[in-house]
Amino acid sequence: MHNLWTEKHKPSKVSEIASQQKAIAEALAFVDSFEPGKALMLTGPAGTGKTLLVETIASERGLLLLQLNASDSRNSEHIINFFEDASRTRSLFHKGKIILLDEVDGISGNDKGAVSAITKIIKQSLFPVFLIANDPWAAKLRPLRPYVKMVKFSKVHSASIEKRLREISEKEGILAKGTVLKDLARWSQGDLRSAISDLQTAAQGKKELSDEDLEILGYRERESSIFEILPTVFKSRSINASRKAIQSVDKDPDEVFWWIENNIPIEIPTEKLAQAYDLLSKADIFRSRTAVQQNWRFKAIMTDLISGISVIKGESHAPRHGFMMYQAPQKIIMMGRTKGKRAEMDALCRKIGEVAHASRRGVKRDYLPYMRIILKKHKDETHTPFSVNFNKDEIDLIIK
Repeated sequence: MHNLWTEKHKPSKVSEIASQQKAIAEALAFVDSFEPGKALMLTGPAGTGKTLLVETIASERGLLLLQLNASDSRNSEHIINFFEDASRTRSLFHKGKIILLDEVDGISGNDKGAVSAITKIIKQSLFPVFLIANDPWAAKLRPLRPYVKMVKFSKVHSASIEKRLREISEKEGILAKGTVLKDLARWSQGDLRSAISDLQTAAQGKKELSDEDLEILGYRERESSIFEILPTVFKSRSINASRKAIQSVDKDPDEVFWWIENNIPIEIPTEKLAQAYDLLSKADIFRSRTAVQQNWRFKAIMTDLISGISVIKGESHAPRHGFMMYQAPQKIIMMGRTKGKRAEMDALCRKIGEVAHASRRGVKRDYLPYMRIILKKHKDETHTPFSVNFNKDEIDLIIK
């Protein structure tokens, strides 16, 4: 794709940037009332318009943009050479300048001078300095924090993404049918840039776009935390968006199942709870069949059934907005607490299995119950009646 829609349909005015009014106001105020010695650090998820905002301000104000990607230029010498003179000299052909250092959290942690070089630029620059970081709390950036003001970008609202996708579709002569744009917007998880890229991929060579055309996208290869995907499952009202969110999370589907089960009462109205749990029970049947029959297609069916929870509320129940305190399942909490003990028991079973020529599971099922009885009778004796030599901790582990 030589003509990327993310570039072709890039906003040319600050007012066209979606969903970031507060951040835009702070950035404009910073430029208009700039005082040396302080930089503005823009933080937030990818695809929300951080770099775009700085580029657009420079274009609208007739300012020369001096831009460097810190993750590409990781050493202090390159940063100093690029910015030192330019940050202190006037431009011949522009009203002023803007200094932009992108991906500052990508600088090498081994080059201690890189952060010092950036600090020096901030202190001496006669022009506004913008820094962009996805992870502003990285330890290597700690020395920078006294010299920056942080401005947080939020994920773009799905309604704003859908509106932008519709505008682009109309300009490209694409007829978007049904809920295809809404599904794309919901699946993007607040990343407008990725939504536009997905739209271009799905619409390639077409004049009409339907939900079937989205299958070419598969699912976006990025890991999401459980706290990012749960709102999609409970609030999106889209099975397709929920399915893709579950597929993107960095957890096993079984664990996602437990999280959803534990948080259904928080999100689902009382009169809809029975319907939600009925759907979850059907998903649980296929979850258990996966383990018993080792047929991994059942996991896909389980995921589809779980995704159906997103439409149970229906249009009559508005999604609950704001921060939701999702609760970790007790099974996950208990597994975390007993992880060390379970690892010790597994190691002990392997030790016994090497002598008994049995599997770890076989040792737990067929040997440990009898060994526990025998060891309780001989726990005060120096030697045990087994050919395996156990230390005191191992004996305590078996008995308890």
